[in-house]
Amino acid sequence: MVENESIMTNEPAPLIPAGEKRSARPHNPGSRPRPAGRALPEIIAEQLRTLQLQHRAVLSTGSVEAIHRMRVSTRKLQASLDLLQVKSDHLKIAKLKSRLRNWRRVLSSVRNYDVFLKLISLETSPRKGGRGEQFASLVSILEQKRKERIAEVQAYLESANISKFAASLGVRIPPLPPSRSTVGDVGAPPVERATAGAEHMGSLIEIDPAYMKKWPDENKIALRTADRIDQRLAEFQALAARAHETTHPRELHQLRIAAKRLRYLLEVVSDQGYGDATRALVSLRAIQDRIGDWHDLEALEEEIIDRVSGRKFLKRNLTESAHMLLAAAHMEKKKSAFVKRLFPIKVARSIPMSAQKLARALRRSTLPPKARNEAALQEAGKTSNEPGTPSP
Repeated sequence: MVENESIMTNEPAPLIPAGEKRSARPHNPGSRPRPAGRALPEIIAEQLRTLQLQHRAVLSTGSVEAIHRMRVSTRKLQASLDLLQVKSDHLKIAKLKSRLRNWRRVLSSVRNYDVFLKLISLETSPRKGGRGEQFASLVSILEQKRKERIAEVQAYLESANISKFAASLGVRIPPLPPSRSTVGDVGAPPVERATAGAEHMGSLIEIDPAYMKKWPDENKIALRTADRIDQRLAEFQALAARAHETTHPRELHQLRIAAKRLRYLLEVVSDQGYGDATRALVSLRAIQDRIGDWHDLEALEEEIIDRVSGRKFLKRNLTESAHMLLAAAHMEKKKSAFVKRLFPIKVARSIPMSAQKLARALRRSTLPPKARNEAALQEAGKTSNEPGTPSP
């Protein structure tokens, strides 16, 4: 193998293009066979490239879509990096995850304004009879706050070096060419304009096999992943079981986060080829979206109350404040309708079934060949005997 030859001759190990259809990490003969999907290093490399592109879009456009996409990319990458965080944490994964969380929290401060403005736009649409006068002052304030905040966020994220971040994991991503656009308002150009011409960058991303040797053993990663699935599933099920109509918004938000964490974890494991979790992912996304819609209405209602309760604003905007409170009352009715559809939260059987199946596949992959085959046959027999269970 090329990697072994470079070690024998003390020459630098060659870099492997991330898109190349072979393992990004040296594979020893006789070790466990790889699943049919992509290797974790390749998945992480692709996620890093996506983060780099969305980071560029936030800096150059500051658009609603760019903010959303970068937040999602940090969550997905964090889910993948978490699988490398063994007890010793010699790769300093905890520090990298903390940096991703910090970037996401900064972006969230802008995302809240985007959600509020979108909800108000929907409420004041001609199809719903207008009512724009009820929100005129609030819209003006939110737009100004958003404009100020996105400028602060862009200034903060200017120092975020995604190429350097990737290099700490043994992934080399060439820096993007200088950006021409510096637009930062709500009506900024689309994300695609900010990332146009950068698609070819994927072929230039390389993974250093020598650095991959610092990664935990594949069996350790598989066992860590299986344990993580069990933990994420238990957290989600516990929060879902406790959720009811009078649950505090903060606790419901935690349930939504738990659904996201489980969903992104199942995505990366499925992408590695350990099994298909499509039905579970659809169910988790549905729960996540329903809670998100309810939470956004709750947050906007709180924003209106906080704004109107200020003496200075109330004194200057008595009429509009009355209109805004009427609008808040209207949103309270919408929240009640959401509650009727949301509760009780029903966890589809596909979620625990898929999660447990993937966890078993991961643990089975660490067994010796004979034991692995016996476990696979036993698993197939058990699955086929379960009533109402689809064939794997």
